[in-house]
Amino acid sequence: MTPNGVQQLTSSFFATIHHRILFTTLCVDMFGEVFICQFPFTSGVASKIRQALVLFDLQQDAIICRVTSVLHTGPLNVTIADWQAAGLLKPSIARLDRLVTAERSVFIRRLGVLSPVDL
Repeated sequence: MTPNGVQQLTSSFFATIHHRILFTTLCVDMFGEVFICQFPFTSGVASKIRQALVLFDLQQDAIICRVTSVLHTGPLNVTIADWQAAGLLKPSIARLDRLVTAERSVFIRRLGVLSPVDL
């Protein structure tokens, strides 16, 4: 601890950060894949069939975001430029303000994968 009350960073701190970075880089097996899935509502009570983009593959689970053709504008809405390569029927956006951790069992059918332009 320094005289002004700030904790000094130790090598164990950096080892923890390195471990976290390693963990996230190993969880990219499905990153960028687009699926039709049973997208759960945030309440967890119900769900709706819709397109979803996989952001992180967590083995049995995945962190996904909603994909929609309703072109919302906002800082967390990302346009999918090459939407045909992703298997989408219309120009679409990924809504990064609609994230869910879901079991992989909710995936119904793989539509495609984001092209390098969208990664």
